[in-house]
Amino acid sequence: MSDSESGAVSRVTGAVRERVERVVTSTPRGGPAVVGGIGIALFLITLLNFFRELRQFGFGWPQVAAVLLGAWLSAMIVYGAIYLQGTPYTPRQRWQVAAASLAGIGFVYLVMYFTVFVRPSVGLRLGGPTLQLLASAHAGAVAGYLIGLLYVKARRDAQQARQVGQQLEFMHSILRHDVLNSMTVVRARAEHLDQQLDGRHQESLDAIRNQTESVINLSQRARATVNALAANADVTPEPVDLSAVLREEIATVRSTYDALSVTADVPDDVVVQADDMLPAVFGNLLSNAVQHNDADDRRIHIAVRAGAESVVVRVRDNGPGVPDEEKEAVFEQGYSSTGGGFGLFFVRTMIDHYGGSIHIEDNQPRGSVFVVSLPRAEQDRTSPFAGVGV
Repeated sequence: MSDSESGAVSRVTGAVRERVERVVTSTPRGGPAVVGGIGIALFLITLLNFFRELRQFGFGWPQVAAVLLGAWLSAMIVYGAIYLQGTPYTPRQRWQVAAASLAGIGFVYLVMYFTVFVRPSVGLRLGGPTLQLLASAHAGAVAGYLIGLLYVKARRDAQQARQVGQQLEFMHSILRHDVLNSMTVVRARAEHLDQQLDGRHQESLDAIRNQTESVINLSQRARATVNALAANADVTPEPVDLSAVLREEIATVRSTYDALSVTADVPDDVVVQADDMLPAVFGNLLSNAVQHNDADDRRIHIAVRAGAESVVVRVRDNGPGVPDEEKEAVFEQGYSSTGGGFGLFFVRTMIDHYGGSIHIEDNQPRGSVFVVSLPRAEQDRTSPFAGVGV
């Protein structure tokens, strides 16, 4: 295969993977729906087989026992789907459980093929295999579901343990430089300058003070987050007003950077599951879009689309873009070329903590699109931290 053919295959594979990833992350009920559909489908097939046997053999307790067993197993599978929907698992993890259920059916059917259908080929007589196949399908679905659920739980626990360690290490690497004390000194100097400078410099001075207050607030929240994680506290996401958070962070970016065009399409009253670190997440994401933009006319556009279960935020820029081979690496700890701030590692860490996802797409004709998906929340339970900028 030539290099051009290999590159074409790689691009097609990447596009398919990106589309599948988008579908998986945007359908949190997809996995449970598949599991529930398996249970309902098996129950309907069991009923059809029950009526078929009634016509062939008449009423008998063996047929009744078979349909009751099938109904009980189907109910277990449907209950498993309801249970899966109520778990804190991500959409990807729920789809993994559904895939395990389907794999269980496929595996058992393969075994049954060699144990049931091959028998007549060697001269062994065998009655109708429908009941055996139905029982095997039920058993395979239940076994696959349980195996998938245990697998996802084990992976999730291990991932959470790694994330806690990474969060502690990363947060402490920032706090150990005594950011809070340094910013307190900067704030005091800015207040002193406020009394010395005339109005021509007031806008720049206000920007310094705003950013100083942002860093101080962020340091305090980061310290609280480290303490909570170190104490093994259950830091649970809660409803936060995403609309207010984005507007505050957009205003901060506009006042901080010169020669920058920022446009936004942010509807009112969009509430997501997050915590009081959400302003820092989008603050870092917007700052990253500006700092790595080498265009003469730097432009950023923020668009929000709210669905029934999730909210998608797209941050577009006209910078140099991110190569395909680095679209995942940029979220790894220590990747930042500037060496400052929380960086994209912090952004993904917190978004994962909220049960969301983030990935990078190519902007046209130039630049990148950071796509953030967050779980939607009820508006009437909005966090008291909603709209607080960092």
